[in-house]
Amino acid sequence: MTPDFGQVASRLLADLAPDGSSAQLAEGAARAFERLATHMSRLLGQTGVRMLLKRSTVLATAQFPWLAAASASEDASSLRAAMVQQDPGSITEAFVAILAGFVGLLERLIGEPLVKRLLEEVWPSVFTKTEKDTP
Repeated sequence: MTPDFGQVASRLLADLAPDGSSAQLAEGAARAFERLATHMSRLLGQTGVRMLLKRSTVLATAQFPWLAAASASEDASSLRAAMVQQDPGSITEAFVAILAGFVGLLERLIGEPLVKRLLEEVWPSVFTKTEKDTP
């Protein structure tokens, strides 16, 4: 994972929720995780993706206790429900933490180069221009 991953993830969420309201950020985060899950399930299966998302949410709960209800579930709808009640800054920070956790766990399983390629496939407009390795 690159050092500016948090900025990239924040920009991704901002692209998905242009007005920056709590409701739109929560919806954007849920859509982002649903899109990631759909794409990654080709490689890991639905169960594998749900387990990684759940573990990432549990890890983020240490920093964001309000995620506890979402960490008990394995779907994006419970994450959306927990996030919509928070302020936009907290939603963005929690999204970054969960996504970073997910990517970190995935890197341990399949390696950083493959994870980068998969993220570029899921969100080419965000990850391709920022995450490209320099020659």
